Amino acid sequence: MKKSNWFSLRGGLLLATGLLVLTSVAQPTLVAPVDAVESESLDSVMVAEWFVANGTESELTLLVQRNIVQTVENMNLPYVAGSEGAYERFCWGGTCYPYGTASSLNALALTLQPSDTTGLNAFGAEEWLIADYYPNGEAGSTAMEYCFSATQQGVPSVCHTVLFCAGAEPGECVLNVPRVQTASLGALAPNPVVGISGVAYSAPMGAEMHVLDLTGRTLKTIPLAPGEGSVWFNAQEFAPGTYLYALQVEGRIGQVRKFSVSR
Repeated sequence: MKKSNWFSLRGGLLLATGLLVLTSVAQPTLVAPVDAVESESLDSVMVAEWFVANGTESELTLLVQRNIVQTVENMNLPYVAGSEGAYERFCWGGTCYPYGTASSLNALALTLQPSDTTGLNAFGAEEWLIADYYPNGEAGSTAMEYCFSATQQGVPSVCHTVLFCAGAEPGECVLNVPRVQTASLGALAPNPVVGISGVAYSAPMGAEMHVLDLTGRTLKTIPLAPGEGSVWFNAQEFAPGTYLYALQVEGRIGQVRKFSVSR
């Protein structure tokens, strides 16, 4: 791998060696997103859904990443058919993904033209975000975060957390994980990397991102400033192949994601 030429995006200004790009702060708009879904039943599906609009002046091609924020004690994840525990899935762009899927497929990304809003596609399928949660007999509160990332360079991701509360008493439908203290990585987009791709991060206390090969050897360590931001990958700096990027907070590795580089 060549010497790194990593980029850090802060305040819409992208700086790199020999490169200066002004980026737009325009981003997808979530239309009336659902904050919480409550049900007394432990056996009925719980659904949260909302529309997504493109209020920018450019075409947006959007992917969805589902992140786990909080779960009931017994969660069927990774999903195994017929196993005990609550489980979930999401639908996006007219496609409902298998239970336990964490991200939508690049090949099935949804493209919205300027001023467009999700609706029914040509086949009559619902293109907006639909999140299904199945308590499967498990009482308690589960929180899922859905992040919408554009494949276009320089477009910030937009994330929203939904709380699913099954069989909870009044006042018990609460998020027990302090989000302000939670560090997380978004999904790299576009992936595979063929030019420049970006990944958003949230690290309230600061963190490090490590790029590794599949043997676990660290190829690069990138300090992440406290707060939220993005890091950019340049395909020209990697040999074609598959790599990992991992979030390290206070010396501990948390999220690990896979990406590939193509020519």
